[in-house]
Amino acid sequence: MAGYVARRLLQAVPILIGVAVISFSLIYLAPGDPIDRFRTPTIRPEQLQGLIRLYGLDKPLPEQFWSWLTTYVQVWRPEAWGYSFLDGQPVLFKIADRLPATLLLGASALALTVVVAIPLGILAAVRQYSVADRLISSLATIGYAIPSFLLGLYLLFFGGVVLGWFPLFGMESFGREGDPLDIGWHLVLPVTSLAVQQIAGWSRYVRAAMLEVLHQDFVRTAHAKGLPARRVTFKHALRNALIPVITLIGLTIPSLLAGAAITEAIFTWPGVGLMGVDAVAQRDYPVVLAFVMIGGIGVVLGNLLADVAYAVADPRIKLG
Repeated sequence: MAGYVARRLLQAVPILIGVAVISFSLIYLAPGDPIDRFRTPTIRPEQLQGLIRLYGLDKPLPEQFWSWLTTYVQVWRPEAWGYSFLDGQPVLFKIADRLPATLLLGASALALTVVVAIPLGILAAVRQYSVADRLISSLATIGYAIPSFLLGLYLLFFGGVVLGWFPLFGMESFGREGDPLDIGWHLVLPVTSLAVQQIAGWSRYVRAAMLEVLHQDFVRTAHAKGLPARRVTFKHALRNALIPVITLIGLTIPSLLAGAAITEAIFTWPGVGLMGVDAVAQRDYPVVLAFVMIGGIGVVLGNLLADVAYAVADPRIKLG
């Protein structure tokens, strides 16, 4: 197992380098630059040239890329990920400050997905072609089809404006900083927005996995022995059906990170996603690059976690 993980991590190095090259090229070759916001009639050309030299934008792109890449891996140094063009703060510290909020949002959405999607999938499989199955399948299709940003806007409008039940923005209310109940109340809308698509996909996947297991011989044998239907479903069928479902946890992590950027922007959730969206709008290159690389690392680690979890759950799977 340890050897397999080590090999996968080594294989991920060229992938992450490729992500870095593509991201760096797209960002720096896009029209405009961070200096555009300083181009006003009152600023002199020599001042602009000074800013360009300060940011290192006067150097050739390969030299800029190599300088950035060699410092990026030195995470033990505060200046490893560069400094924000907007406020001059170390990007590493800015992300470390925002990361807990994003992890809280993503973990809550993942927990809600697991708690809701698995029972719905089981119910749809056990009651195949029933009214419950058709209703769950229809709702799953609708939930999967609605874009997360559109759903977020609907939830914000109806839950926060029309009904006034939930806060419109932020993570905490003024004067209630650190209150778990207040933070939980702020989590309701963004977590719902982030989890609906995942619940829709997971419930369909669990249904398909359960149906496949329910038609296998060992389940028929368990019924023939006179075991209660509930015991057969949850002890025998579900235990085997959840083996492939476990891999979804690792594969869901990258999608939650990607969706968090949109969700955090809609609900002004103070996480890494909101910071990344603001950085793109302000052309804060060091922050954008760090944000993209975090997403790439999340994809690699998520796929690795999925493979390892599958092998751990099913001893028949051998990691080569």
